[in-house]
Amino acid sequence: MVLMNKKAIMKLALMVFLLGFTANVVNARFDSTSFITQVLSNGDDVKSACCDTCLCTRSQPPTCRCVDVRESCHSACDKCVCAYSNPPQCQCYDTHNFCYKTCH
Repeated sequence: MVLMNKKAIMKLALMVFLLGFTANVVNARFDSTSFITQVLSNGDDVKSACCDTCLCTRSQPPTCRCVDVRESCHSACDKCVCAYSNPPQCQCYDTHNFCYKTCH
């Protein structure tokens, strides 16, 4: 009987730990406008995407990546990584064999 209670307590402790860990990892800054834009995109993402600093390798074909750091990634970015800062600092980690047009 005592062993059953210890197992139940251990399961409860593990569940509380996992819930606490998940709550700390999830980004609480949910921007509904960017979510709606991603879901309802009409294919214009590549046309409106831009990059001021694009680095490419000398290989054939080249591997290019936009290294701009901004408050949000460009519209066609699939792998956007943002720092937990205010304002957020985001960078796109997609690679292509081309560079997007310049923004400015």
